[in-house]
Amino acid sequence: MAGRSLFCTLALIMSLTQVHAQFSPSAIKIGFLNPKDTAAGLLMGTEFTYDIDETVQLGIAPNVFYKNFTRKTAVAASDAPIGVNEVDVLQELEYTSAALPIFAVMNVLIPSSRNYGYHFQGGLGWTFLYNHEKNFAADKSKRRFYSGFSWISSLGLYYRLGSRSTLIGELLYHSGRVKRNKSETTEGLPVWTEVNFSGPGIRFGVRFGLM
Repeated sequence: MAGRSLFCTLALIMSLTQVHAQFSPSAIKIGFLNPKDTAAGLLMGTEFTYDIDETVQLGIAPNVFYKNFTRKTAVAASDAPIGVNEVDVLQELEYTSAALPIFAVMNVLIPSSRNYGYHFQGGLGWTFLYNHEKNFAADKSKRRFYSGFSWISSLGLYYRLGSRSTLIGELLYHSGRVKRNKSETTEGLPVWTEVNFSGPGIRFGVRFGLM
């Protein structure tokens, strides 16, 4: 029995090692996403994929979304004798939103010429959202955590840079409603708080392979 368990453990380790070896970094992207309930923010991402053939990849795509908003008021200004104008600024509020959308994706490149072509991506996954609100005037701070199912779809163009690299630009749409505070009413009805994290975006980056 012990020998069988050891064999199963070794087989699992070898399988995970083979999967890790097959998946490799294949893209770096940066752009903006405009979710409905958080406003536009920076969107960065990378991909770890496995080549099915010369045009199709399957893999995992972790992304990072970041948005920071501050409310400031100029309370005083002065003209310096050396020509440098100073302004005293009062900060009242600060909001920070950070999200981690992670997707299982499929990439497809469709060549239209030797150096140009179309790029498509579709993915399903999960999004984690963190929001921090700081009210300096009231000396209050709130932190909220959300999560929920999401999907992503993008369509763009690529331009060949080298034998295994392409410059890509894409329009994307991220769909997802992240939730927190899931509970039930006294009548037994489900109730929760949610944020609509759906919205369009645009990204540029470099993809490796698939040429």
